[in-house]
This record gives sequence, C-alpha cells and structure tokens, in this order.
Amino acid sequence: MKQGAKGGDAGLLREFSEDKKLVQSLQSKLSSLGGSRSAAVKELREVGSRLSSSFTRIKELKAGRDRETAVVRELKAKREEANSALKEISAQLKIAADAEKEATSKLSHVKSSRARRSSPSQLVSDIATLELTIETEVIPFEKEKQLMKIIKEKKKQLESVKLFSEASKSHRELFRKFSSIRMQSNAFHRELQQHAGESQKLHQEMLKIIPHLKELRERRKALLEQLGSSRAEYHAADSSLKEKLHELTSLKEKLDTAAAEKKQAEIERKESQLTEKLKSGKKLTTKDLMTLRD
Repeated sequence: MKQGAKGGDAGLLREFSEDKKLVQSLQSKLSSLGGSRSAAVKELREVGSRLSSSFTRIKELKAGRDRETAVVRELKAKREEANSALKEISAQLKIAADAEKEATSKLSHVKSSRARRSSPSQLVSDIATLELTIETEVIPFEKEKQLMKIIKEKKKQLESVKLFSEASKSHRELFRKFSSIRMQSNAFHRELQQHAGESQKLHQEMLKIIPHLKELRERRKALLEQLGSSRAEYHAADSSLKEKLHELTSLKEKLDTAAAEKKQAEIERKESQLTEKLKSGKKLTTKDLMTLRD
C-alpha cells in the first residue's frame, strides 16, 4: 500500500510539473501572440490612416482634373466658334480684297493723278461748282460743251473714287475684325493648352498614387488575415491555458490532500507507537514527547 501510495504521489508530482511547464509555455505564447496582435492592430490603424489620406488626395486631384477638363471643353468650343468665324470672314475678306483690287484698277484708269487723289466730297463740290457755272453764267457753246465733258469725267472719277473708298473701307474693317478674332482664337488656344497641361499634370499625379493605394489595400488585407489567424490561435491557446490551469488546480488539491493524509498517517503511527510503549510499562522519554509535539 505504501509503495503504491508513493508511486501515485510521484505520478501526480510529475503530472503537476509537466502541466506547470505547459501552463508557463502557454502563458508565454499568449504574451507573444498578444504583442504580435497589438503590433498588427497598430500597423492596421496606420495603413487605414494612409489609405484615408490617399483616397482624399485622389478625390482632390480628380476634382481638380475634372474642373480643368471642363474649362478645356469650354475653351475648345470658343476656339472652334472663333475659327468658324475666321473661315467665314476669310471668305468675305477675299471678296473684299478682290473688290478693292478691281476698284483700284478702275481708279488707275483715271487720267489725272490729282483726280485720283481727290476725295469724293471734293469731286462732288467740283461737279456742283461746274454745274452752277453752266446754269448761272452765259458762256459760249464750245466752252459749255467742254465743261459738260469735265463734269462727265468728274462724275466718272467720283464713281471710281467712291467704289475704291467703299471697297477699301470694307476690306479694312473686315481685316480688323479678322485680326481681332484671330487674336481671340490664339488666346483661347494658349489658355486651352495651359489648362490641358494642368489637367494632365493632375491626372499623372493621381496615376502615381494608385499603385501605392493598391499596395496599402493588399497590406490591409494581409493584416486582417493575420489578425484573424492570430485571434483563432490566441483563443485556442487561451482555452488550453484555462483547461490546464483547471487541471493544475485539481492536481494541486490532490497533492495537498495526499500530503495531509500522509501527515495524518504519520501522526497516527507515532501515537500508536507511544501508546504501545506506555502499555508495555515503559517510560516516555523527552524525545518521545518531542515526537508527539512534532
């Protein structure tokens, strides 16, 4: 019986020692897992913050690009409108230039260079003066014929000068209008190029962020998977620890009970020995009394 009890106690002690080591190992593992989880959670927050910043920046860039693109579309429409007007005026300008050329040709046939330089108002005044002379003065028939010829020539000159003046004026006005619209078209084009460049710049910056955004998303996914895996591992280890702690407590109670029983048995054995000694008439020694005290 005693040998069996000793063997049982030794077995309990071995089991207790093994469970204690396992508990310490599980506690260490839980501590390590807890640290890893804390680090992963911290990194996940940082990744989330960077993702949020990247999304905000992309949103800002897209809004800016879209604004610039809208301006580009508006300027393109204005430039096209101006170019259409230029084509129309260009055709009118050619007609006006041909008319001016024809009027110049007719004016060049006027005999007197002084007459060619005369203004329409001057020619009108000259014609009126000559007609008044014929009507109010008594002049020889030959001279009247001569004056009538001059009047006819001046009227012809007046028609050529008027035609040239009108053609020249129309050509100048159309050319001024053409130049003004061409300047507008060029200004629209320059502004368009500027906004198109800014739109492209914003678009390129946005494209540069997208791969970084993809990397952050992949890292977030990996961290979430890591946390999911470590959470399961942590719960498994925690469950094992609770189970082993329960077993350890049970073993401790068994060992305490066995130790108490062993102590009680030893006391009873000593008391039995002393009782037998007294029964045999022997005197109890100081040592015997000390044994009872122990």
